[in-house]
Amino acid sequence: MDQKDSRDSDAKLSEFVQLLTKAQLGLLRYITVLVGNPEEAGNILQETNLLLWKKFDDFEFGTNFDAWATKVAYWQVKAYVRDRGRDKLVFSEEIVTQLAEQSGGITDIDSTVAALRKCLQELRDSDYELIQLRYDDGFSVQKLSGRLGKSPSAIKGALLRARRALRACIEQRLMREA
Repeated sequence: MDQKDSRDSDAKLSEFVQLLTKAQLGLLRYITVLVGNPEEAGNILQETNLLLWKKFDDFEFGTNFDAWATKVAYWQVKAYVRDRGRDKLVFSEEIVTQLAEQSGGITDIDSTVAALRKCLQELRDSDYELIQLRYDDGFSVQKLSGRLGKSPSAIKGALLRARRALRACIEQRLMREA
């Protein structure tokens, strides 16, 4: 490799790092909307970043990096859903696909987040508290059980109903906007 090729390679690497760094918040928000769990979204983002680095040579400079990275993130979410398909805390593949289509990628995710916020406000107080304790405060089902004086299976059932209500509300709001 001559000096010019080396400089071109360094410039591409530098541009790639800048594009990837700039895309992080949008990718995290996009993945969080698709999986509904901020902790898992962070893990999926890390896997997405690793894959983006592995695919560095596949990226065509001058094209839309955000669209490319969002597509890679989408497929990482699909893999996550497939691998965790039996877990009741994971959205189904159909919901992930619908949310991805509705969100329009990184640039149009604000409407989905806004729908989630409005839907959270519409939950019954007990469901809102349960969701907040579980996902904002990170309480385990066992810890919730002890704190609320209910059996773990009752907590799991209540969480399932609250998540279903949220999902239905978000889907309705997004469809009305579309």
